[in-house]
Amino acid sequence: MDHFPCSHALTAAWERNLDLTTLCADYYKRQTLIDAYSVPIIPVGHPSTWVMPFDIAQTVILNPISRSQAGRPMVGCHVSSSERTTTRSCRRCGQSGHNSRRCSNPPLINEGPSRGVPDEYRQLETTLTEKGSSSLGNG
Repeated sequence: MDHFPCSHALTAAWERNLDLTTLCADYYKRQTLIDAYSVPIIPVGHPSTWVMPFDIAQTVILNPISRSQAGRPMVGCHVSSSERTTTRSCRRCGQSGHNSRRCSNPPLINEGPSRGVPDEYRQLETTLTEKGSSSLGNG
C-alpha cells in the first residue's frame, strides 16, 4: 500500500496481531525521515551567485494565460470628478460615518416635525400631553 490506512484497518490488523508498519507506505515511517535528514542540507545562496546554463538564462517565461472568473462580473461605481459625493449621516444623533442601526450615541432632541406623522396626529398629541400635565397639576 502507498498510503496511511484508516483507523478501521489498523484496528483489524491490531486484533489479528499483524505488524502495523507493513500497512503503511515507506514515506510514513520514521526511518525514512531519519534518512532524509542524514545528508547535510547546503543553502543555495543569493540568486546573483547562481551558475545557470546559457540556454536556460535566455529562456523567456511568459505570464500564465488568465481566465475570466465565472459568473457575472462585478462592476464598481466610478464617480466622475464633477459629481458630488455625499456622506451618510445618522438620523438618530446627526453624526456622519454611521447609520442609525449602528448608532451608540444618545439621540438628539428634535423640536421639528417628526417624519411620517400627519399634522393632525401631532396636534392631537400635543393637546393630549397638555391636558394630561394640567390635570396632574390640579390634583
